[in-house]
Amino acid sequence: MAPRLGSRSRIAQGPEGCAQIPGGAGFAPAPRGATSLHSPAPARRWRGPHPFSPRCPLQPIPASRSVQTFRDSAEQERGLAGWSQRYVQSEPGAYRGAIDRLSLPGLTISRERLEIGVEQSTAPPEGKVIFVQALAAPAPWRFNAESCAGGLTGFIRGGEEHLAELPAGTEILMVEADAEAFAAGQGVPAGRMALDAAFLALPEAAEMRALAEWFVMLLDAPGAVSALIPELAFYNLGKLWHRARFGAAFHGGAARRDYRLFRRAEALLRRGELETPSVTVLARELGVPVAELRRAFAQSVGIGPVDWLRRQRFDGARRDLRAASEDTTVTEVAMKWGFVHLGRFSTGYAAHFGEPPSATLRAARAR
Repeated sequence: MAPRLGSRSRIAQGPEGCAQIPGGAGFAPAPRGATSLHSPAPARRWRGPHPFSPRCPLQPIPASRSVQTFRDSAEQERGLAGWSQRYVQSEPGAYRGAIDRLSLPGLTISRERLEIGVEQSTAPPEGKVIFVQALAAPAPWRFNAESCAGGLTGFIRGGEEHLAELPAGTEILMVEADAEAFAAGQGVPAGRMALDAAFLALPEAAEMRALAEWFVMLLDAPGAVSALIPELAFYNLGKLWHRARFGAAFHGGAARRDYRLFRRAEALLRRGELETPSVTVLARELGVPVAELRRAFAQSVGIGPVDWLRRQRFDGARRDLRAASEDTTVTEVAMKWGFVHLGRFSTGYAAHFGEPPSATLRAARAR
């Protein structure tokens, strides 16, 4: 059953104002001026029908489903079409991850799962309204240097880079709606879809959980998809959107300062201009106290600058080994990334990735 936000029941009730969707996909409410119980301003009337819907609302529409599994963070970072991402494994062990995706006209639903922790630099596509919700958050997340005890629920701004530190066992729902079509349905200019902050967080609520469960059901349900599905999704996302615009929480000033300082330090370290990239040298180059620099890293990625740099070096070495040619050796890759003691490199690499570097190299040559 499809949840109807703003009603007292978690589930939209029929038959009046509803159409049953074949195949158990739920009820589509007829939103004649319905308002949210939790928003301080009335929700706008839906201007539908959904711009991508055919004339008959029960007619099947084009739908593309995919299920991908991954054995490396560098593989999973490419799993969301249109997103610019870089994943760095942040916890030890053999990598496992998955992305399920359902693409409909004007709407894409994704579920991402991580069995190993990841430091995720992600830039969602522009021209989209993007709703995210944690389906599983076994430990606190970090998003742009702010701790999120229960994960994230809300809208994320596209077209710019964000930083998330996600623990093992994380499961995320992402819903991407075409911004122009979404704005037309809300009866507002497309420019109004731009967020005032990188992330507008919504408090956890039973109705949002019900909506997330419905999206997951759509991902898992085989068969054709009714034209009512995008319209119903746009309607419910519209209610959440107006709630976010009027009552969402913004990130605090301290988190923004920590995040900006981390990004400055990251850019300096990635340029490789420091001969001895110690915390003291890095802080001096950035013109900040050592304690302030340590705090920025701790808040952004949960570790200090030296440990973070070592994580990046291991990640770079693994990427090079996975892309190696026939004449590449473990020794030259280790030396390239500043590991001068081959035995220590091999031991640390195996502890972090669950296999020795020689095994990664053999697998690359076999492909």
